[in-house]
Amino acid sequence: MKITLIRPPAYSTGLMGAQLVPFLGIAYIGAVARKAGHTVDIVDMCGEDIAHTEIVRENFVAYGLPLAALKTRLQPSDVFGVTSTFSQDWVFHEELINYIRGLYPKSVIVAGGEHITALPEYCLKNCSGLDICVVGEGEETFVKLLEILGQGGQLNNVPGLVFRSPDGHILSTPRAGRIKDIDKLPLPAWDLIPMENYLSRGMNYHIKRGRTMPMLASRGCPHQCTFCSNSNMWSNRWIARNPKLVADEMEHYVKAYKANNFVFSDLTAVVSRDIIIALCNEIINRKLNITWQLPTLRTEAVDYDVLKLMYSAGCRELDFAIESGSKEVLKSINKNNNPKKMALLIKQGLGLGINFSINIILGLPREEFWDFLKTYWLVMKLAVSGLQEINAFPFVPYPGSKLFEEFLGAGKIKLGNNYFFGLSGYTDLSQAISWSDKFGPKTLNFMRLFLFVSFYSLMLISHPKRIFRLVANVFYGRTTTKLESVIRKIFKNIKAYSFKAIYGKLKNKDNGNRANT
Repeated sequence: MKITLIRPPAYSTGLMGAQLVPFLGIAYIGAVARKAGHTVDIVDMCGEDIAHTEIVRENFVAYGLPLAALKTRLQPSDVFGVTSTFSQDWVFHEELINYIRGLYPKSVIVAGGEHITALPEYCLKNCSGLDICVVGEGEETFVKLLEILGQGGQLNNVPGLVFRSPDGHILSTPRAGRIKDIDKLPLPAWDLIPMENYLSRGMNYHIKRGRTMPMLASRGCPHQCTFCSNSNMWSNRWIARNPKLVADEMEHYVKAYKANNFVFSDLTAVVSRDIIIALCNEIINRKLNITWQLPTLRTEAVDYDVLKLMYSAGCRELDFAIESGSKEVLKSINKNNNPKKMALLIKQGLGLGINFSINIILGLPREEFWDFLKTYWLVMKLAVSGLQEINAFPFVPYPGSKLFEEFLGAGKIKLGNNYFFGLSGYTDLSQAISWSDKFGPKTLNFMRLFLFVSFYSLMLISHPKRIFRLVANVFYGRTTTKLESVIRKIFKNIKAYSFKAIYGKLKNKDNGNRANT
C-alpha cells in the first residue's frame, strides 16, 4: 500500500516561539510501515520549509509549509496518517485533516498521537475528514491496521482503534498492550525527513550545541502525577532499551549524519540507576566525543556519583521537574519528589559544569499563596547557587490527565476551540488562563512574570559574568543557555508579527487607493 505520513507545521502564540525539531513519533511509524512492506512517504511540513512563518488565526505563528503547498506536495495514497500530539494545536490539525480530505476524498485518513489518544471520540465527531484514530503506542497497531485495510478486513479485529463505521456510528476496540521488546523496533526513518534542514541549523529543544539528533532510551513512566497525560497514553509501565543498542544508534548517527549532540525525549529519563550507568560507560568506552541532554529528571535514581559519570560521558544539560516548592502541593498532585534533594543535586551538578533548568507549575488546584512563597524562596536560593534556567508554566488540565477528567466531569471544561487555544498559554507571557480557585488570570500571570524577573535578575546580579555572556551570545547568534535561545525565538516572532502589521497597512492603503480610483 502507498502510505503518506504527515507531521503538521509547528505553532506558537506570544513571543516565546515553537520548538522546531525533528519529530520522533512519525519517524518510528514510518520505519515500521516500511519494514512491513509498504511504500512510505513522510511529509514533514515543519522541516520541509523550516524558515517559512506566517500569522494564522489572527495571533498564532505557523512554522513550515502552508496548507496550499500540499496541493503539489502530496501524492495519491491509500492511507494518509497525521500525527497530533499537542492538544493546543488540534484546531489547526483538524483544518489540515479536512483539507487533505478535500484533496483525496477516497483515501483513508488516520490520526494518532497523545491528543488523539486522549480524545478520540471527540476528534471523530468534530472532524468530518477523519476516519480512524490510533490510540496509545502506535507502531504495532498501525501496521496491523494497514494489513486489515489491504485485505479489506474488519477494523474490529485491530486492537487500539476508535473509528467511524459506515453508518456513522463511532466504535472502538480494546486498547492494545504495550510493546514489550522495544529493542526490536527499527530505527526511526530519518532518511524520509529533511534532516539537514534541522541539523545545519542546530535545531534543539535545549541549547544549540551543533548537529543534534533526537532519541529515545526508554518509553513510558512509572509515576502517576495527576496533571500528566502519560498514564493515558503509555500506561505506567517504564520500558528501557538496551544501553548498548542506544549507544549503537548514537554511533550510527555520528557516522551517517555527522551528529555531535543528542537530545533524549524520554518521558522520565532516569528510572534505573544501573541503566544510566551502563549507558554512560558505553559512551565513554567508545570514545564518542559527543554531548547529550536529558529532560524531566527526578531524583530517585540519581546522586552525585551518577551526575559525575553522566558529565564524563558528555551530558551537559538536565531538566529537573520540581513543579513546586511545597510538599503539600506536590502531595496533592501525587508527585513524591523531594525539592530539597533536587536543590542539593543541582548545586552539586553545577560544580561539575552541567547546565540545569527546573520546571515550575503555578496555579495548581490546591496551591495557596503560602505555597507559592515556598516555591519562590526555593527558586531564589537556586538562583544564588548558580541555577541557569527556570521554566514556569500556568497549570492547565491537559487532555488525558486525571485532573482533566475531574474538571471535565465537574463541568468546568467545555471542549472547543477556545479551550484548545487556551492550552497555548505557556508560550504567551502576556496572559494566562487560571483554573485555580485562589488565583485569577491576572494574578497568576503576575506571579509567573514576578518569578521570572526575580529569578533572572538575582541570577545575573549574583553571577555578573553571565550578563556579558548573554549580551555577546545574543549579538553573535550563539546559545549557551535556554534564555539565549528563547530571546532568539522572540526576535524571530517579533519579525513575523511586524511583517504582518506592515503587510496589513500596505494592503489597506492599496485597497483605499483602488477605492479612490
